[in-house]
Amino acid sequence: MNTKSTIIGCLTVLALAGTSYGAQAGSAMRKALDNGATRLTADQIADRFVGRTGIWVSGSGDKKIAIYYGKKNDLSAEKVGGGWTANGYYGIANDDSICISWAGKDKGRLRCLDVLVVDGVVTKFNVDGSLNGSYEKFVNGKTF
Repeated sequence: MNTKSTIIGCLTVLALAGTSYGAQAGSAMRKALDNGATRLTADQIADRFVGRTGIWVSGSGDKKIAIYYGKKNDLSAEKVGGGWTANGYYGIANDDSICISWAGKDKGRLRCLDVLVVDGVVTKFNVDGSLNGSYEKFVNGKTF
């Protein structure tokens, strides 16, 4: 078994540990859930992300990145307007989260995120319940 398979195989354990903290009282995620946001299931995450490019906007609004979620768990990203690119991999966990690892930056470690639909917008939250970012749109295939 290779390292990537081992890491992907451990996603459920990692994500479960993170999820217990993800909806802490007072967090942005908890507030979104309390105001009617819905958590996407693993199948719904796969339907929205796999084989598609999403335009992600950082929680602060200062970054906009096109991210392609490949069918073989591969990630590619490019900053809208240029100046930055990255590759990595992802997995969708059975606890209804998506876990990502960017080459170099994450050093092979996965970061798991909860995915909610907030006022019709696909939105990701960090393990501590803070806002990670949201998606302006998704389109089929790799667009960059």
